[in-house]
Amino acid sequence: MLLAIGSAPAARAQVGHLDERVTAAGDSTQSYALYLPPGYNASRRWPVLFVLDPRGRAMLALDLFRPAAASSRLGVMSSYNSLCDGPPEPNVRAMNALIASAQSRLSVDTRRFYLAGFSGTARASLNFALELRGHVAGVIADGAAVGFSPDGVEVTFSGDSTFAYFAATGDGDFNHEEVRAAIERMRLSRVPNRLAIFLGPHSWPPPEVCSRALEWMQLRAMVSGLAPLDSAWVRSELAADLALAERLDRTGQWDDAQRLYREIAQDYSAWSAARDANARADAIIQRPAFRRYQEERRRVAEADERQATDLQRALAWARQQGSPPSLDALEDKLQIRDLQQRVARGDSVDAASARRLLARVSVFLSFYEPRSYLAAQDLQRALRMLEVAVTVAPLRGESCALLRDALPAASVDQRRAFAGQCS
Repeated sequence: MLLAIGSAPAARAQVGHLDERVTAAGDSTQSYALYLPPGYNASRRWPVLFVLDPRGRAMLALDLFRPAAASSRLGVMSSYNSLCDGPPEPNVRAMNALIASAQSRLSVDTRRFYLAGFSGTARASLNFALELRGHVAGVIADGAAVGFSPDGVEVTFSGDSTFAYFAATGDGDFNHEEVRAAIERMRLSRVPNRLAIFLGPHSWPPPEVCSRALEWMQLRAMVSGLAPLDSAWVRSELAADLALAERLDRTGQWDDAQRLYREIAQDYSAWSAARDANARADAIIQRPAFRRYQEERRRVAEADERQATDLQRALAWARQQGSPPSLDALEDKLQIRDLQQRVARGDSVDAASARRLLARVSVFLSFYEPRSYLAAQDLQRALRMLEVAVTVAPLRGESCALLRDALPAASVDQRRAFAGQCS
């Protein structure tokens, strides 16, 4: 399915330069944005980051990684053809085009390919890493993960120091618990991993998180022997991580602190300053207050899993009705008012969970369900989904395009319900 890795002759390319659109080698239907770091030349092999945005927004995604790519001395290739919410073929073609272009036009280190994706393209990137084992040194997976399987990432790369898994998720991301669960599986399987939680919804992380991801990939390449070791730089990274972990502990951010101590023990095992990192993590975990927090977190994760199932049942029920269900009936089935009340109560853990669950309801009501109904020419059911969606959050982006397609069938009352949306 994916091309074989070869040793094609490297052509000379522009140095320290951004090309906003390049036609792929061997496939004129594919294009990508290209960044080469300062000092690039064909006299050595360079690592490269392949980026798949779920809507093919190549420059938006590339710009998130460009600052750290310059300092980490790696190239970035970002596809204009990657997609999610559909069949896998577009991403297979996009990845094939990126790899073929990298090998035919650049001087690349075929042991240090890195993949980055968000949402559906994060899942695709993880699957590509399995197919390209031995060539992919790390994956940056934002806003999604893949479930456990006997031949999955956590099994295939168990104990493999040359592979690194960096996960990111917003604190309001409806896939937040999925990402955290995947990180825990990686930890138990001894797959080198890090987790970054940022303030925000289901989205690419901010540039500083993307920079942190690439810097960590550079660290993992050094400690695993894939890149020359810069001991002074590694010691400075270790000192910074230890200082951050201590600050997180002092300020009561115990979950982040214990996780970072575990990551320090994983990444700097050869350095004496990291030898008590696991003990520090254990000490935090033994605190009664932290144990209570962990129990609440387990309850939240279980509720998230239940809601994912209940949501699909409620949407299936709506599809089976002879006519579109009423707004009240759908709000009850989807437990929208209950979730809104939990958000309003403001408890830190429970309210955050309720916000994420509402976000999940919102994305199905405002995008997936109306899109499916419109494809079946069922405009009234599409409108009903969008009517319920606006009780959760305003319509934005692609949801507005769906609304425009459905509005010709809207009644006066329905048009009134959408007043002020998508203006």
